[in-house]
Amino acid sequence: MHAIFWILTLLVFCFTYVNGFRDGCNVVATLIASRSMKPAPALLFASIVELFSPFTVLIIGSSVSGTIQKLIDPAAYTASHAQTIGLLFLSSGLIAAIIWNLSTWFFAIPSSSSHALIGGVVGAGIMAFGWQSVSWGYFWTRVVLMIFLTPLLSFAVGWLVMKALLRLGRSMSSRAAPFFRYAQYVNMVFLAFNHSFNDSQKSTGILMILIGICFGASPEQIPLWAIGSAAFALALGILTGGLKIIKTVGTGIYRVRPIHSFTSQLSSGLVILGASVIGAPVSASQIVSSSIIGVGAAERYKGVKWNVAGKILISWIITVPIAGAIGAVLLAVLRLIFL
Repeated sequence: MHAIFWILTLLVFCFTYVNGFRDGCNVVATLIASRSMKPAPALLFASIVELFSPFTVLIIGSSVSGTIQKLIDPAAYTASHAQTIGLLFLSSGLIAAIIWNLSTWFFAIPSSSSHALIGGVVGAGIMAFGWQSVSWGYFWTRVVLMIFLTPLLSFAVGWLVMKALLRLGRSMSSRAAPFFRYAQYVNMVFLAFNHSFNDSQKSTGILMILIGICFGASPEQIPLWAIGSAAFALALGILTGGLKIIKTVGTGIYRVRPIHSFTSQLSSGLVILGASVIGAPVSASQIVSSSIIGVGAAERYKGVKWNVAGKILISWIITVPIAGAIGAVLLAVLRLIFL
């Protein structure tokens, strides 16, 4: 059992790496697109911040991890007779999320790694334990509602902040441009910190489920090794970040300059922070993309590439059901092989 535990732990960190590779790079997309920093140092800068941010759960708490653990009723997979199906359920959910993440990365679509994970886990959970095993209250309020609410909030905050800056800009001197250029660095730290704090907890939440399956119960606190490993995998993924997604987010939606990057980073960081406080596992790609659309619409509505925005919107809507379907099919196949 210990060997299986560590094999699946490695699978969790594979997902975390892919998450950082294709989703975490959004935290520097506008910084690079505004030509304020080259890709290599920007990704290194972000990965350092994201390496240390997850450890703040020891002080602030881990409500996002708790939400992930409660999506499927723990009684379904901690029962002694359910160990094998529990391992198959978790494997199916993780593999489904990785498949969807790599597929959308290949086509440079900034979909949500978080929602791919949730969809995969819920789909596999339904196939393994039935509809009644899903905590539908958490699913509808902390996942589905947030799929629609956080992009709207990010759009609105980006639009309002940009409008305010444009009004202030009429009385600003030419010295304001360098301010926005360098202020992005501070905002990027703020955004990367909040992104890592939210995303690392999704991986640790899955690890806590795995511990429950293998050993019958999860510890009250997340083990320090789990936090550190998730932080390292996420940071490593960002360090080798996918430039395809950076290009789509940074240049495919609106022509980003330092003032737009500053506004997008600030808006996105605030929304992710708010979501983390209430324990909602949200999507950085959704939130950053929405903030860019809001910023662009505030300055020049026609300058926004609405066809690209429409494709991104479709990917947001279909991620959970498709990842869920993949997870369910994988569970059915693995059940035929191992049971």
